[in-house]
Amino acid sequence: MAGANMQQVVEHAFEIALPADYHAASVLAYHGRDPAGPAERLQAQHLRKGVLLQGAAVELQLHFTPDRLLVRVSGAASHDWPALLPQVQQAVRRMAGLDGQRDAWMTLARQQPDAARLLAGKPALWLPLTAEPFEALCWAIIGQQINLSFATALRRSLIQLAGVPIAGSDLLAHPGPAQVAALSAEPLTAQRFSRSKAGYLLGAAHAVLDGSLPLDALSGLAAAEAERCLLALHGVGPWTARYVMLRGLGLADCAPIGDSGLATALQRFHALPARPDARQTEQLMQVFSPCRSLATLHLWASLTEHA
Repeated sequence: MAGANMQQVVEHAFEIALPADYHAASVLAYHGRDPAGPAERLQAQHLRKGVLLQGAAVELQLHFTPDRLLVRVSGAASHDWPALLPQVQQAVRRMAGLDGQRDAWMTLARQQPDAARLLAGKPALWLPLTAEPFEALCWAIIGQQINLSFATALRRSLIQLAGVPIAGSDLLAHPGPAQVAALSAEPLTAQRFSRSKAGYLLGAAHAVLDGSLPLDALSGLAAAEAERCLLALHGVGPWTARYVMLRGLGLADCAPIGDSGLATALQRFHALPARPDARQTEQLMQVFSPCRSLATLHLWASLTEHA
């Protein structure tokens, strides 16, 4: 990391106007969910995030005010900044959830009784995404069939093993497919990854790298086609695919079937005697189409509201 910090560093700044009812707290909570993360630092309304965009490692600083998102981005002076800055702006808008989904969700809540009841006078949420899709794919694979704290620890280990140093920063950028594919299974299993989970992660990185999984292009596909492409990847099942579609691709109409939190939230919302299984969950979520992604976010949020 010392070599990265000795490079000449430049900084750029811009700001984004925020809607009057923007809810920064939920967005910051998502991105700052690992207080010890080597790629993130969260303090009050200020988030620092290390990201890898088009092969360039940069630090984003996002500061939320009541009506503005103030952004600073820094990294090596040698980066192609004219080409990079539009990518930075896109990543920031993804992270902030400023993608237009919320307008459609509020329209649905005025028309559909279950959506109206789910909102029930609470502020409509914004759907924050990962800075780029590969980060969501890594998280989804890491999080398969383990609890959140263990998944967070494994993610931290992956970033420490393969993260990219950022000039002038103490953060690491979340690794891209090239950095993950360069690993072997042994360093991962030494950090408590199961052999199968390490294999799935490395396989996913190679698939993105060789183009057999065109991850960046999937957001332009219909949800069913994007899901079919993801399910073709070894080790990716319905929950993993739907999570990537939700948090990585930003598709508006998908629900992570098989998610235990979603099933619990639906059980409470409908006062069911038992948690719905995958088939029942799919049926219950159908009424929220074409906004099942934000409906999922509100259902997750309802678990803490009623805790």
